[in-house]
Amino acid sequence: MSDAKAGSGNPVARWAKLALPWILTILILEYFRRRWNLGAIADTLAGARWGLYLALMIPYSVVYFLLDSLAVTTVVRRFHTKVGYRDVMPVRAVTYVLALVNSNVGQGGLALWLHRREGIPLLAIAGTFVFLAFIEIYQLVLYSSLGVAIVGSRIPGIGWTYTVAYLLLAAWLFYFNGTRALGVERPAPGLLATFGRARLADYLVILAIKSLALGLAIVTHWGALQLFGIHVPLAALLANLPLIFLGSALPLTVGKLHAAALWGYLLGTIGGYASPESLGTYSLVAHLTFLLMNAAIGIVFLPRAGREIWEQATDRGRDTATSSDP
Repeated sequence: MSDAKAGSGNPVARWAKLALPWILTILILEYFRRRWNLGAIADTLAGARWGLYLALMIPYSVVYFLLDSLAVTTVVRRFHTKVGYRDVMPVRAVTYVLALVNSNVGQGGLALWLHRREGIPLLAIAGTFVFLAFIEIYQLVLYSSLGVAIVGSRIPGIGWTYTVAYLLLAAWLFYFNGTRALGVERPAPGLLATFGRARLADYLVILAIKSLALGLAIVTHWGALQLFGIHVPLAALLANLPLIFLGSALPLTVGKLHAAALWGYLLGTIGGYASPESLGTYSLVAHLTFLLMNAAIGIVFLPRAGREIWEQATDRGRDTATSSDP
């Protein structure tokens, strides 16, 4: 009964969750129609050097996939069980195909595979993915604050936002790590279990992997923007791209249209490096390219990963049938 009740949920909340992204998408599109020079969008697309752009994005997507798989493998090995990097890669790749529909579905598919293959409790592996996401968010805060310290920012309240974020991080680390060093154990149940077991070295190892991926993304976008005739200093991308990535991670609009608005606002309207239209157009192209490249990687690995997932399901069904025999 409780499951059915949880599944039904609040109808107003369900409606809002479905409708708000569409409403916000329509509002942003209407803003673009009224305020943007739509001709500049066509000019940006026509002036792009597409061959060189694809030659840059293909290896970037491959290296990102390798680093992403490495991060997942590392946290599973450190907190759960010894899993092979080559075993994680195919399934991680296939989750990129699922991410075309919903990024959370992709993460859920990977967690379910680890649960079935390695016997890791779902709540435990979900908590480890929360740990991974926590580090990813704070590495964006770290590098964007460094960029802002170098080039400055006219975003209202950005300095106070960083101050609060770092104070929260310090309190978090003190609770789970500092008190342990003083001989005081703090409870870390459920989704927080991984944080309770993590040492500072665990944070630093994952931060190093994620930093490589972020640095690669910033340099790649810096080069790709020039292929669209847009010149943005590397330090400005360091300050603003992590903020854009943070904002685009939220499911606010259909197709992450709000990311294009963030590119146009932060680097165009505020930064003045190019027109908001050109930057927003580049953002949409880059996002679509990244999704399709990742999905292509997933399709390459689909036969192997699909076969393994099918065998797991078959074995699970056979075990269930056997256990039910009198």
